[in-house]
Amino acid sequence: MTQTISFKLSELAAEFVATLPDCRFESDGDDPIITGVAAIDKAQSGEITFVSSSKFVARLKDTQASAVILDLKTPSPLPCIRTAHPRILFAKVLEKFYQPPTPPVGIHPTAILGEDVQLGANVAIAPYVVISDRVKIGDNVTIYPHVTIYNDVEIGANTTIHANCVISDRTQIGANCLFHPSTVLGGDGFGFEISPNGTWYKVPQIGHVIIEDNVELGCSCAVDRPAVGVTVIRKGSKLDNFVQIGHGVEVGAHSVLASQVGLAGGVTLGHHVVMAGQVGAANHIHIGDGAIIGAKSGIPSDVPAGVTMMGYPVVPEKDWKRIVISERQLPDLLHTVRKLEKRIAELEAKLAD
Repeated sequence: MTQTISFKLSELAAEFVATLPDCRFESDGDDPIITGVAAIDKAQSGEITFVSSSKFVARLKDTQASAVILDLKTPSPLPCIRTAHPRILFAKVLEKFYQPPTPPVGIHPTAILGEDVQLGANVAIAPYVVISDRVKIGDNVTIYPHVTIYNDVEIGANTTIHANCVISDRTQIGANCLFHPSTVLGGDGFGFEISPNGTWYKVPQIGHVIIEDNVELGCSCAVDRPAVGVTVIRKGSKLDNFVQIGHGVEVGAHSVLASQVGLAGGVTLGHHVVMAGQVGAANHIHIGDGAIIGAKSGIPSDVPAGVTMMGYPVVPEKDWKRIVISERQLPDLLHTVRKLEKRIAELEAKLAD
């Protein structure tokens, strides 16, 4: 039976003051018992909800929720917890009420471990995991079923590796990382050269992959190793599902890459770069610190730091919006040009007479 978790709203607010000093409980007197979290239109009595935008505030009068998470200014008809960072508070409240199930600490009998494997304290290794020789695994690491780890891999403390991930040889993984199912680290980079006889000759990929601390990789990401050297994802970066990191790429610290981003070989990203879904970058270009690239953009050359760019090829966001608006006006513009051409031809004919 699942144990019911509950807090008074005031107690819940007090839980987060250490990390969100401006967090405060606010009520006209009621201090409801909170037993869960739900969306504003689905919440029931005993649950707390979250308003992320002013356009949802009107829904508060109809919600069945007992409380709400808000910013510091938005009026509330319900008891609430306030902070200048309501999205962060919402995430912390979710963590209080939901902890995902994990394999029990220990090694499942069906797991296979190679020679000289070093395991830290409180490691959980689920069914059908295969760990090859000389692998080093830190404290409190959790490895879900059917994960395969090749030789000489190092995994830092508190890292979680979900089902069906593959970690190739000599990959180095930091602490507090999270890899979602079916991600592959250290697969061969796409390196081929055309031979005199017209066939493609494979270039051996003998480099390796480094993942620094606090990195999260979504489902089915691929981080390739290079022919020589390393592919690096720096600390704190977050990758969505189906992101392709080519050989020799360096992703800067605290960068965010959304679904289906593809980085060709040798690309370097500065810190805090944001790339929206389906962005593609050509090989050996540099994207500067804090740059933001809009969805479906193509990047053929270097991008300076701190800019927001969109389109293919990418241009500054302001120019891209003007281009899109202008494209929609093209049919009318073409009609006007044809009328002018006809009028000019008539005038020229009169002058010729």
